[in-house]
Amino acid sequence: MPKLTVCIPVTPGMPAPTTLAQRLLAKPDTSVELIVAPYGNTCDDAIELRTLAGSDERLKILPPAPDNISAAQLWLGTVAAATGDWITLLQPLDMLEPDLPSLLAHVDKTQPNIDALGWNAFQINPAAPRHIKTTVAVPVLHNVTEMEKTKLLEAYFQWSGSQQVPRMPFGLYHGAIKRSLLETILSTCGPMSWLTPIPHHEWAARVLIFANGMGLSNRPLSAVSTTPFRSGSARSALEGFPFHAGLGLTAAIAEIQARVLSELGSTWSGFNEHFIRACMYDCVLEHDRAAFERKCQAYFTAILQMPGGQQLVQDFKPQFMPQMPDDARRGLHGKTLLIDRFIGNAVTAQDFFNVVRSMIAPVPIMTGQIELLAEEAIAGMGCAA
Repeated sequence: MPKLTVCIPVTPGMPAPTTLAQRLLAKPDTSVELIVAPYGNTCDDAIELRTLAGSDERLKILPPAPDNISAAQLWLGTVAAATGDWITLLQPLDMLEPDLPSLLAHVDKTQPNIDALGWNAFQINPAAPRHIKTTVAVPVLHNVTEMEKTKLLEAYFQWSGSQQVPRMPFGLYHGAIKRSLLETILSTCGPMSWLTPIPHHEWAARVLIFANGMGLSNRPLSAVSTTPFRSGSARSALEGFPFHAGLGLTAAIAEIQARVLSELGSTWSGFNEHFIRACMYDCVLEHDRAAFERKCQAYFTAILQMPGGQQLVQDFKPQFMPQMPDDARRGLHGKTLLIDRFIGNAVTAQDFFNVVRSMIAPVPIMTGQIELLAEEAIAGMGCAA
């Protein structure tokens, strides 16, 4: 049984995860399993990927999923094929720390009560304009800290300290969960589960609720290839709930929170000043004037439909910005190193992670296996020769 299963659903518009698979399978002794789940014909022409699958049994390509299933259902089908002790999920253009399986083995030995490992993944938009100075924060610390669940629940469901989305670096997407936690989550699902276009946020909510122990890796372990959220026509499955994916990302997450809690017999209490501020952030990130005004009006109307909305709407005053302001901060600030978004001319998430990985502590340092670094160096010299 592999230590880690990496699930990779391939939705329309996504390329085959060839680069990601090659990187994660580069070491023949890595205890990892890759499950690639094509959607329709998304991997039909992936000759390199299929060749790799033919030569490395750790890579499995599932039969194409039907064209009419949702992203959330595709994720569930991918997860169902996983056999690892731990499971995570990525998109094809993302990147993951190749040595994560050894870190998970270390966590199992030293902090066995942890069944959810989270980290702050680098958020990299490959289409980001280069003329706007942008900063990425790289933590200097590289240990795994066990987190207090009560504070995490408050930060997530009460939106304290949030911007566009609540603070919650845990979940299935760019987070690792033990098989036992996965089975618990799936066993509690009902007819209102997974009714969302953004399943990674529903997984985050359910992981937070059902995890027994939560560990945070202070060293980032992955990079996300991000694209701006596009509001759709989806409506909430909760009758009369005014927030949904048709308004924006913040509203879509609120709908998930309310729906998941309702399914578990609880009510959502996140409608507060913190949530109103998050709605404002969601509007401010619209840099087209017409789109900004439409979103503001939609949020304004939804806020008024909630109990207490007449009072809270008075603080809803988003300001239009034609573009994000420059952030030229650089250097060490406390325990965080601020670097340029395009460091090393890195454009994609995979490029960025490869550059930054050379700057941060290797996993053998995190696990106390420094001798492995020497072995890798010697092996590298042999390859060079």
